[in-house]
Amino acid sequence: MNTRAVRALVQIMRDPNIFRRKRIEACEGLLGYEAPTDVVELAKEFLASVFEDQDADVSDRLDALALTRKFEAKRIMPQTLHVTRREETDRKEAWREYEISQRQIKLVLATMDHPPKGWDDDLRSPDYLPPPGDDWPPTGRRSDGRLILFPDKDRERG
Repeated sequence: MNTRAVRALVQIMRDPNIFRRKRIEACEGLLGYEAPTDVVELAKEFLASVFEDQDADVSDRLDALALTRKFEAKRIMPQTLHVTRREETDRKEAWREYEISQRQIKLVLATMDHPPKGWDDDLRSPDYLPPPGDDWPPTGRRSDGRLILFPDKDRERG
């Protein structure tokens, strides 16, 4: 794995006549890709010599520290909420809204009037639980986004 590119980067990293900033960049080229263990250790030692040098330029020291940290430890990022990731509370609320709308449609069609007071109290209760499992309520659309005009009766919830 000791390719010509790796050898060239090591040569640049070790050359004291090259600007320190460029030598740090050479280390990044060595650490950022698969390299022999001894070469990785050389790069880490060079970076340590830079960030431990109290007389070195602060920006060089910070670059060496940042690069060392980048490759010595797993980066911890704050957890972000992805729009595509659905949580159980979202699933619960989706089922709640779906069941409310389905019941309302059935009541209005059956009575040809507005639903009576309290018709959805059980569905709006804090104790409401969605159906077991991981399924989400039907959206009325296919996976390609087209509207479903004739739903499959077997999939309707009773």
